[in-house]
Amino acid sequence: MQSVDVGVYVYFDNSERQPYRLCAISHNRVLRSMTPVNEPTYRRIVALDVARGIAILGTLATNIWIFATWHQMDSVMEQYFDPNFTLWDEVRAASTNGTAAEAADALFNAASALVTDGKFLGLLTIMFGIGMEIQRQSAAKRNQRWPGLYYWRAILLVAEGLLNYIFIFEFDVLMGYGLTALAVAPIIARSERVQKVWMWLALSAHVLVMLLFSVGTYLLNSIPLDEVEGGEDIPTFDQSFALYTATDSYPAMVQARIDDFFGGRFEIPIMFVMGIGVFLLAARLYRAGLFQPAGAGLRRKVMLVGLGVGIPLDWGLRLFATGASASLTRYVTSTVVAFGVLALIAAFYIRRDNTLGVVGTGLAAVGRTALTCYILQNLLASVVFYDFGFGLARYVEGPAGTLLVCGVYLALCALLVAFSMLWLKRFQRGPFEIVMHRAVDMVAAKQRQAVQR
Repeated sequence: MQSVDVGVYVYFDNSERQPYRLCAISHNRVLRSMTPVNEPTYRRIVALDVARGIAILGTLATNIWIFATWHQMDSVMEQYFDPNFTLWDEVRAASTNGTAAEAADALFNAASALVTDGKFLGLLTIMFGIGMEIQRQSAAKRNQRWPGLYYWRAILLVAEGLLNYIFIFEFDVLMGYGLTALAVAPIIARSERVQKVWMWLALSAHVLVMLLFSVGTYLLNSIPLDEVEGGEDIPTFDQSFALYTATDSYPAMVQARIDDFFGGRFEIPIMFVMGIGVFLLAARLYRAGLFQPAGAGLRRKVMLVGLGVGIPLDWGLRLFATGASASLTRYVTSTVVAFGVLALIAAFYIRRDNTLGVVGTGLAAVGRTALTCYILQNLLASVVFYDFGFGLARYVEGPAGTLLVCGVYLALCALLVAFSMLWLKRFQRGPFEIVMHRAVDMVAAKQRQAVQR
């Protein structure tokens, strides 16, 4: 999401295309450097672009259901937090009592939840942390003060997120990432020891809060409200989660987001604490050589924890304790899996000598225009599914509705890939990335003028 055109390069031998020199700057020190044979050819670490592209298209795979089922949000959220609801029982019931189409639909929905929910949010959070570390390394190479101008990048991201929330999508993450970046930027300039303390404090607090939230949700929903004194005054799901009663008026939807601003931003405190820990851990792994050829041992360890431990834990909770562990799986175990996925991507492209194939080229293009594609995908999905646009959400019901949503998702992905590839033939950055870059340049120019005076 951030502009990361600088400092994201691997050096390759011109003749054999083998990595012969790879440098990483950590607190103004060169961690690892091998003697070059010939003049270096600078190339981006393509795994970073691909991972960012996967995160963007993956968030769309999750968010598209918010657009497509806005009119069913009450029942969806009630089911989501029902401590007795499990995906296993849902699939089993559909297989036993439903038609073949209903069984297939239930199986697909379960698989979708296992693969997408929280995983790409976690991956996107990780990529933000790596992006911050890349920016810090770039500043160190240029002997620039840190955080310095990065504060302005973060402030602009908060502003973009605020506008995205008000005018496009109520589940925007940019605002939360910008606020987290403001907090983490000075920490990442401190010693490794200080960073490690902050990282473990944030991660421990996040896991503890999510555990307590899951237990609290289970206990609250296990008690019948009619048996509790004053139970009728406890907010129900339709009061807490139904932001829209209609989507035929775009101005009315904007007003609804403004009126319910704090309720609509409920995820930011969660993302803030989680983000501090994940940003610092991601930066630490990047410095440790996760994307370097010599980092094979580190990649294996991350994949072992993320995929070998994370997937069984995440899928087990989701299948057999879906409602009871909803917060824990979305914000904790999914992020563990995301780290494993990132290590897998890094290993894949190191084996390919940092070269892109056909699929990777499209994903990398989306990754290089990530901010633009994130905003654009939400805007397009709004027009497609809400009633002020094409209103396709009205047709999302049962197995046929699932096929419709999947078709729209594939079409939007193809559109985003085509747009980003065509745009990058002419420009180095996406349109929103250009705006942010120029805004930061303007601030830098004004600061230089002020110093010269």
